[in-house]
Amino acid sequence: MGRLRPALLASAALMVLAVAACAATPCSPSLSAPTSPAGLNKFYAALDGLKSGTATHPVTVLHLGDSHIALDHMTGVLRQKWVTLFGDAGRGLPAGVPYPYFSPRGFKVSMTSDWTIVSSLKAGVAGPFGIAGFRIEASNATARISLVSDTPVDGVEIEAYGGPQSGSLSLTLGNAAPLRLSTRRATPGVVFLRLPAAQVRDVVLMPQGDGPVTLLGWSMLKSGAGLRYDSYGISGATLDVVSHWDEAIVDEEIARLAPDLILLGYGTNEGFNDNADVAAYTRRYEALATRLERLAPHASIVTLGAVDGARRARPADRQTCGDGFAVPPKLAVLREAQRGVMRARGHGFVDLSAAMGGPCGISQWVQADPPLAWPDHVHLRKSGAETVGRFLWHQLMQPFETAVCLSSH
Repeated sequence: MGRLRPALLASAALMVLAVAACAATPCSPSLSAPTSPAGLNKFYAALDGLKSGTATHPVTVLHLGDSHIALDHMTGVLRQKWVTLFGDAGRGLPAGVPYPYFSPRGFKVSMTSDWTIVSSLKAGVAGPFGIAGFRIEASNATARISLVSDTPVDGVEIEAYGGPQSGSLSLTLGNAAPLRLSTRRATPGVVFLRLPAAQVRDVVLMPQGDGPVTLLGWSMLKSGAGLRYDSYGISGATLDVVSHWDEAIVDEEIARLAPDLILLGYGTNEGFNDNADVAAYTRRYEALATRLERLAPHASIVTLGAVDGARRARPADRQTCGDGFAVPPKLAVLREAQRGVMRARGHGFVDLSAAMGGPCGISQWVQADPPLAWPDHVHLRKSGAETVGRFLWHQLMQPFETAVCLSSH
């Protein structure tokens, strides 16, 4: 990316952005603008549209992965930084409370036990799934989902799966009268219901009791351009989970979302499988990249190589960590397979294990004071996940921030 045009920094808001970027990335007029990392040019161009005021729609980031993004710690760092610089356009969420530790930053979500939760983690699970990887079902009119947002929202979009026998939903926005929304359609498929809201913080969703309802997700929207960051993680997920989702649903979701950046965060769980077929995995990764290129031709695509992890040492392990744990041999091999696919196709790759010092970094994080990772040597504590989030932000955004900084001199 070349030097940004001075005209882009005309407004006071853009000057604030430039100052913030300089504070984060020291620079001097003698430096030249950095070269964009492979695969991020399209995303940077979309951010330029926000900065110049020419963007007609939000810049959207879609992040899919495993348990490392299921909790909103790492992703929360990215979200906060992006919306601080570019404005908040809202976010998508899985429907209801898909797992017990679900706690999206900025929202409090609760759900009654009347709802049935279904996960796409295991192959062969029947029924529809989209990119959120979960669905919830209910028919009882006493079932209820409540959401409270820290900041007002200007609209709500509900994604349901309907058919000839599907029922209706009751949606209450703030203090307004409930709205009746039908999810019924002649042939089974996705129903998108988008409603404006007048700066509300409280949203309540309930079945009407006139038939079963199935929810795949919902979005809390905010007016203006800004940046929208949707992150969906499934604990225990591998790359294979994508094949458990309905192709037609996913195609429609991504086409509607039109992401400018897609982040892929798989690799930890399959890296613990010593029998993983690397050649077959590479082919599946190539197929996913091809599909995303087709569905989101204007998006930058970046793979996030798995954070470091370890397991109880075995006699045959070659890389032990000195604390009774060892690095699974396939973890680095699959990470490199991902890197190869991304580079060959001109996409981006960020090795998140580098934030931890590489192999056996997880052991150091477990033993740190205070600890940054849990004793299982797989999962990160909040402080560790936030550290990885700051590392990832630096990898994704330093060239863009430096270019802004340079253009302000």
